[in-house]
Amino acid sequence: DDLITIPRKFLRKGIAMNLNTLLNRSALAAALALIAPVFAMAQARTVAPAAAPLSKAQAAIEQASKDGKYTFLMFYKTTDAASNAMSATLKEGLADKSEQAVVAYVQVGNPAEQALVAKYDVSRAPMPMIVALAPNGAMTGMFAQKVTAEKLGDAFVTPTMMFTMKNLQENKLVLVTVQGSAKAPAPVAIKDFQSDPHFKDRIVTIGMTAADPQEGKFVGQMQIDPRAKATHTVLLAPPGVMVGKFDAVASKDDIAAALAKAGK
Repeated sequence: DDLITIPRKFLRKGIAMNLNTLLNRSALAAALALIAPVFAMAQARTVAPAAAPLSKAQAAIEQASKDGKYTFLMFYKTTDAASNAMSATLKEGLADKSEQAVVAYVQVGNPAEQALVAKYDVSRAPMPMIVALAPNGAMTGMFAQKVTAEKLGDAFVTPTMMFTMKNLQENKLVLVTVQGSAKAPAPVAIKDFQSDPHFKDRIVTIGMTAADPQEGKFVGQMQIDPRAKATHTVLLAPPGVMVGKFDAVASKDDIAAALAKAGK
């Protein structure tokens, strides 16, 4: 079953709604290291061109990530009643979360912010719009025109959700092992997937415990009892589909069959 409702406008970018708001999939911004070759002293040295300076909003995102905070980007075209109302709700909704999040404003016509406008594909989106980014860069919320404090709160996700969403947005499959109260070895299927040439480069794994209070939201989404004794493996596929929930003895073939049935 889908964990989310997918607005068609964003399908081509792989963006999908999560929880009651969004489980989004964003375009991955790759960091490239530039190494200038060193020649003999008699030869000319090739110097890489200086990187473009970060815009105000990009700098805010970068600093928030370093600080382990979320960034709420508010895109707008003009300062009008709608943008003022959304800004007021944003400030009010995050008033008690200054240690968890920062706000950055992006005027979509500003030449300095075009990289962000293009990255999140909002040039033709209904305005104003808020995009919530987790510290690891995962998009955890997207709200067009209107938003409530409750919806803003939904954009704060659990640590395992953050990891999962980031990888789904990078078009990877995610296997989540949810350990119950009874101690059990890791499911054999996990190692089998990791060693399979067909899957090893497109699947990531992560483990968590069902009783972890930090993960309550995610455990509920996966429809697992936090008091469960058994270990479960949950497979999620882009853009945010729960392919299946399996017991600890499920084989790689069992899980792969469910994946094929889901068309993933």
